[in-house]
Amino acid sequence: MGRRGSSGGAVGTLAGRVAGMARQVWAAVRPVGGAQLFLWWCGTLLLVSAAVHGVVALVDGGPWLGSVTWRKPVVFGASFGLVTWSAVWVMRQLGRRWFGWPFALVFGGSSLVEVALITMQKWRGVPSHFNSGTPFDEGVFSAMGMTVLLVAAATGFLLVWALVDFRGTAVARVAAVGGLLALAVAGYIGTDLIGEGDKVYAATGHVPEDLVFGAAGSAKLAHAIGIHGIQVLIVLAVLLEGTALATRARLWTMLVATAGYAAVYAAVTVTAYAGRAWTDPTLPVAVLGLVGVVGVGVGFWQAVVTREVADERSAVAV
Repeated sequence: MGRRGSSGGAVGTLAGRVAGMARQVWAAVRPVGGAQLFLWWCGTLLLVSAAVHGVVALVDGGPWLGSVTWRKPVVFGASFGLVTWSAVWVMRQLGRRWFGWPFALVFGGSSLVEVALITMQKWRGVPSHFNSGTPFDEGVFSAMGMTVLLVAAATGFLLVWALVDFRGTAVARVAAVGGLLALAVAGYIGTDLIGEGDKVYAATGHVPEDLVFGAAGSAKLAHAIGIHGIQVLIVLAVLLEGTALATRARLWTMLVATAGYAAVYAAVTVTAYAGRAWTDPTLPVAVLGLVGVVGVGVGFWQAVVTREVADERSAVAV
């Protein structure tokens, strides 16, 4: 009975700590001011759309991969939604400027339009990308290209803003700049993906069902890792703020984890451009990726373990 009670207490303690970390992250992305609120709601709508279409996908069935599947509204909605919420967190670390509203309108509005067009095409039962079957479909794809360019331009603007007017901690600065740089590189990979798709369409006359670089380069994986790096780094930065680590130790932990993520990103990207599957990298690139995973893992381990120490100290003090 004692063992069961001890086990139950340990589980309860773990659940409480996880809930505490979740609350800390959630509080960090809450909007402050009208521009951030608009951006936050854009992200929320996109994430709700992704969840709803996830349910539709389960009910409707059908393949997950391909040019016309529910995967597109789900994945694009979730990705754009998370990136939009990430932009809210970055804006919270910056000075309030008159151009905050124009940035939020361009970034959030363009994201909504992009995902809406992709979702509309799925409901119409036609490909969203590389579709020139009718003038309307060609116009939709062109509009998607324009909205993506606007999002990319807004991302570049946010990066410059973060470089010159950052008000947060050094840990937060590393997360913001590192994440935005990864997002910018992901945009470059995205243009290469579009170029590859255009080549396939020109050669075959058909919308490609999948895109790879060379024989088997995981282009989409490299693109995704770049897009979602900012969320990984933001979560780590927020968690580190609640630890027992000294200020300098937090910064070094953040730098190691950011360098680790960059190493993983570089390994996957180099492998993709070499035309190799991500499971088949060269030995040096595999070592680089493994070292990167360790670096990121060490960062989160430090954040969790030192947070437990801080919680225990608080409990003793009480």
